[in-house]
Amino acid sequence: MEQPKWKDKDVSGDVIPLFPHTQPEPVAGSVPVAQVQDTPPAVEHPTAEVEPAPDVLDAEIVDEEEYQRSRAWRSAAQVVRSVRVAHRHPHTRRAARFAGRHAAYVVKGAEDARRRRRAERSQADLRAARAAAVQAGDLEKVSQLTEHLHKSLTMRVEVAGRWLDLAKVAAVRGTIGGGAVLGGSLLVSAINDTCHVLGPWGVMDELHAIGSVITAGTNIVAWSSDHWWVFPLVGGGVWVFRKWKDGVRLGEQVLPERLRRDTSNAGPQPALTENLLVRALANISNRALNAAIKDGWPNREGEVAWIRPPMPSARGWSAQLKLPMGASVEAISKAKPLLAHNLGCLAAELFTDASENDPTVLDLFRLDRGVLREPVQDYPLLDEGTTNYWNGFPVGVSPRGGEVTGYVFERNYVISGIMGSGKTTLVITLLTGAILDPLVDVDVWVFADNEDYTQLQPALRLFRKGDTAENVEDLLAYFDKLQADLEVRGNLLRKHGITSVTREAAAKEPGLRPRIVVIDECQSFFRQDTPEMRRKVVNMVVRFQSKARKYGITLLFATPSPSDQNLPRDLVAVTSNRACFAIGDKTRNNVVLGDKAHENGISALGLKPKTKTALNDVGTFVGVGFLDTGPGTVRTYFVSPEQQARIVARALEARGGVVERHDVQAPAARDLVEDLAAVLGAEPVNAADCPALLSREFPMWGPYRTLTGKELVAELAVLGVKVPSTGNKWPVYPERVREALTHRVTAAPDDE
Repeated sequence: MEQPKWKDKDVSGDVIPLFPHTQPEPVAGSVPVAQVQDTPPAVEHPTAEVEPAPDVLDAEIVDEEEYQRSRAWRSAAQVVRSVRVAHRHPHTRRAARFAGRHAAYVVKGAEDARRRRRAERSQADLRAARAAAVQAGDLEKVSQLTEHLHKSLTMRVEVAGRWLDLAKVAAVRGTIGGGAVLGGSLLVSAINDTCHVLGPWGVMDELHAIGSVITAGTNIVAWSSDHWWVFPLVGGGVWVFRKWKDGVRLGEQVLPERLRRDTSNAGPQPALTENLLVRALANISNRALNAAIKDGWPNREGEVAWIRPPMPSARGWSAQLKLPMGASVEAISKAKPLLAHNLGCLAAELFTDASENDPTVLDLFRLDRGVLREPVQDYPLLDEGTTNYWNGFPVGVSPRGGEVTGYVFERNYVISGIMGSGKTTLVITLLTGAILDPLVDVDVWVFADNEDYTQLQPALRLFRKGDTAENVEDLLAYFDKLQADLEVRGNLLRKHGITSVTREAAAKEPGLRPRIVVIDECQSFFRQDTPEMRRKVVNMVVRFQSKARKYGITLLFATPSPSDQNLPRDLVAVTSNRACFAIGDKTRNNVVLGDKAHENGISALGLKPKTKTALNDVGTFVGVGFLDTGPGTVRTYFVSPEQQARIVARALEARGGVVERHDVQAPAARDLVEDLAAVLGAEPVNAADCPALLSREFPMWGPYRTLTGKELVAELAVLGVKVPSTGNKWPVYPERVREALTHRVTAAPDDE
């Protein structure tokens, strides 16, 4: 009789599910199925103690079919749980990602091969060239390409026919040759049977050898027929390997983003080869260069164009190429952004200069990708060393690793870049070098409330900050004093018989000490209330900068937004050193680096400022006047606030521990009668014209800039100068002004 099977029930009488998602805990008082299955009775040992079987509190009798079904569901649930655990394991995920990556390589390689075959069948290159010729209106070229296209369509059929003919010829000749060899061997063996010249070898031996060959071939055919699957398997493996190699050659960027090792979209930078360089030059739209390349340049017979073929150099690739007639190095440099794109780099990473020995030779250098964002070495004067104003100060390094010196004697600076680009880094680097020369005085004006110069402040002769109208007025007064100082310096130069300031003269004469004047956020200074006043300020600064270069005074202007209003073009035109950090558009780029600088390949548009998550190109600028080879990229040193404090301590020690402080303020008041007597000549002047004379002579005094003729007449009346109303012109007579001034001097009590 079949023994009953049991299915568990809980104490409440409800049936417990047999295939839950997770194995349930046994209910108290229930009996597992394994314990109630039908098993043969155990043979009891006479001396062993038998444990009593647990009491079955509740159960259900099931038949054999339901019992087997429950076991199957339990097994399936266990398999599902095992697969789920294995799927979540890190090793499984890594293996799946590895398999997915390489499968994607195979797929992409196959797609690329299919795309190439489709392009070859459809003659896509010829059709594109014909379309371009049609658009350009070159009918002769269109005709040639059309004829070539028609020939290429029938060429495939002709090639297939030639292959068929070749196969027929090979089959016939192979059959004839094989029959001749077989007949000849049988003839030779028959002759040898009679004369035994070749030893014991005859016709039967020859037939036996032929039979062995036929048998071996038959065995091979039979084995191949039985194991036919080996051939497609091997062929498929070879095909997969070749497509995998093609996919790997395409690079990481063809894979889905989740399968890439590098989540960035940047592909590998191609090596600089002769073929790549020539193709890159052929696609910069230079007619003379294109014509020469079509004629075979640079590998034309009898012409040596490759002075130095592309080869790896320090931190990049270099090459020297003699350009053909009609294509100058300057023309190549104008197309540098496009050429850089063709060579797989940024415009700031490409250098196109004329060779020092031959101006027709292009000296090309391409930086390795990422070099411009590598950390710059420490500031060289961090712990020791002094500087010399006349020899310049270290400011950074060139992309090739050479040190760049910022010369300051007879030089002036304009520095610009958007927020976070690092323009203040260059200013601070220059000033850290300047304060290490004990002869140099540094005056800093900052029209902003920031702490950029806090660490340097103990070593500064003058420091003013804040975007206030008072500071603007004080800076105007400061320039008035600088203008007067030029006369003093000129007298001292004549005294020492020199035409420009030297270190020996500056060491003897305190009045000839070099001075560096920094005006940061200079847009607040140049943006005056009226166009007339702005024009006066710009003219004053431009005239002063042009004259001060031989007197040992260096001006430095910095602004985040270069424009004609913030940074006058007349000022930039007479500035020797110009630095443009990351900038927003080519118009602002050209304000700093010169007219059409971007069009000529001198551009900082490819640089990126720092962000919250990346430094990007902070501290890197495109400069004019910094490199001997012309405009180029420079990476500034970074001097941290702690390092600045250490340098300031050394600078103060070299200066005897004390820096003489100076400050300047606009005059609290001026004498209108005295100033009017100074500007008037011998003839009377209308009252309406006098304010213009006063503001031109005393541009730093604000009240003169807003004074009107009516107000002038009223103030002169109070001061004792009567202005008659003659034809409503109110003429101011110089003799009456001077009489009032003389009367005031004689009426004043003696100091004694």
